[in-house]
Amino acid sequence: MATPQFPRPDQFSTDKRVKLVSETGCYTFVDPADGMEYEFDQSKGAWFPMWNETLVEQQQSAYGATQLTSEGVDAANQGGSRRKGKDSLRTRENTSVYISGLPSDTTEEEVGEYFSQCGTIMPDILT
Repeated sequence: MATPQFPRPDQFSTDKRVKLVSETGCYTFVDPADGMEYEFDQSKGAWFPMWNETLVEQQQSAYGATQLTSEGVDAANQGGSRRKGKDSLRTRENTSVYISGLPSDTTEEEVGEYFSQCGTIMPDILT
């Protein structure tokens, strides 16, 4: 997927792809190539993807999200688990958080400082 050509703030008034949302006071932009919507953050001076169904589907496909059936069973693994007995009743809680869309100059320390406000950050021992 190619990076769209984002309009600059001085082009907002003349670019027909840019709309001002009166309720929020934010500018939005729709990439004509794939229909993805972006919102301009005035404080950062950058465009960020808006959360919509398309973006959620892309994130889920990128990170392998699973679909659960009404019985709470993973639809991709309905044939059964390799484990039997008590171990099959336990489920492992997913505590991983995936972050995308960070500026390329963001440091690990900056991410750690910001997200430490949300709780303990455990280092990934595999990487």
